[in-house]
Amino acid sequence: MTPITQLVPVVADRHAKGYWLKVALAYVGIFIISAGDTVRYGIGWVPWGTLSVGLSLVSLVVFLRSKPTVTLRRMPNTLIALLALMLLSTFWSFYPKYTLVGYAGTLIATFFALFLVASFTWRDLLGLFSNTFRFILSASILFEIYAAVVVHGPIAPIFKNYKGDVPPSGAYYWTQGTLLKGSRIQGIVGNANLLAYISMLAVIMFLVQFAIRSAARWITVVSLLMAFACLALTRSAGIGISMVVAGVVLLVALLSEGHDRETRHRYYRVAWTGFGILFFFGVVYRDQLFTWIGKSPDMTGRSDIWKAVLGLIGQRPIQGWGWISYWMPGVKPYEGLIVRDNVTYYQAHNSYLDVWLQLGIFGFLIFVAMLVFLFIKLWRMAARHTSPLYLWPLLVFVALLVQNLTESRMIVELGWVLVVTFAIKVNEPAEKLEEQGTTTKLKRLSLALKRK
Repeated sequence: MTPITQLVPVVADRHAKGYWLKVALAYVGIFIISAGDTVRYGIGWVPWGTLSVGLSLVSLVVFLRSKPTVTLRRMPNTLIALLALMLLSTFWSFYPKYTLVGYAGTLIATFFALFLVASFTWRDLLGLFSNTFRFILSASILFEIYAAVVVHGPIAPIFKNYKGDVPPSGAYYWTQGTLLKGSRIQGIVGNANLLAYISMLAVIMFLVQFAIRSAARWITVVSLLMAFACLALTRSAGIGISMVVAGVVLLVALLSEGHDRETRHRYYRVAWTGFGILFFFGVVYRDQLFTWIGKSPDMTGRSDIWKAVLGLIGQRPIQGWGWISYWMPGVKPYEGLIVRDNVTYYQAHNSYLDVWLQLGIFGFLIFVAMLVFLFIKLWRMAARHTSPLYLWPLLVFVALLVQNLTESRMIVELGWVLVVTFAIKVNEPAEKLEEQGTTTKLKRLSLALKRK
């Protein structure tokens, strides 16, 4: 067998003072930002808010005790500018009080991301997110089985998010209990699209764990089966497209490694040309494409949502309406702007339009610049290192970029924490990464798959 260089894992010191407190804090925090509705439905909005604020304060204290200036110096200027603009937008906001509330929520997520960056290695973060997603997926499947087999129907939230005794629409149920009827499941997160989103991220992370053998093989295989089952049962077209794009990026990263500069750039040119062609035909023949995959040509009403959002952008294109993160119930001009099947929508279903809507053209340009620079840095780290470990931030980020063309999850909760974590941690010096080997990732993966 061809010799393969062994890579030495780098993890946090488990015997260090306060390590297990950090781990517990990380797990609780990742669960709350990933499955916020689970907490809100189960214990109510006030306890959820109290828990979130408490988590933020503890995270901030732990962060401030771990050489914070080192981490803060690694914050990219684009991220600093974006956070500053969010706060400054209070002065011209159409709803200044709610801008401050929205900014507080963004700061809570940002503080938690700073804590994660300062406390854990890339390998540790992979384990923390993977284990949390593993729990969410397994609990979601059990929850849906319970609703379908025991309850034989929908389960309403313990703490209601609607007025009256009966939910005005099936979307307000915690789960509609339709596992055995062939309809989309919602899981413990209470939303089919959110469950699909977590499943997508879980698939990427579980595959990388399989490649680096950071968990028992049977655990990783079972986890992957759960994630793919949830993907199949949620049937999200946007998630499927995101995973295809991430798969192509993975292929290019693996094939280009170990070659000279000209060969690498030839791969890059072919990939970008291919993406351009597919995007063109996807836009031109979008009606036929979505009909073929069983979705409505307007992507479940998103074209109407985007028209309404573009109408608001046209009224205040330069300064925006003011930062608010997720649109809050009762706040004009969002309240009643988009209503479908008795359900009021509180997002633009596109992070890029949402940022332009809230922060104006300058905020949009800063946001896009931050994402472009982050992609370049994550690509360099993933493509140049011989360990498959460093593929997960790149693939997760690419999946987020594509998925957020139809959702606004990158600017709130889990999505924002991931973006901020990546944007800061990718700036750590090369010596912070695990030691390089002499075997390329593609060769390493092929040899690993041949092993029993």
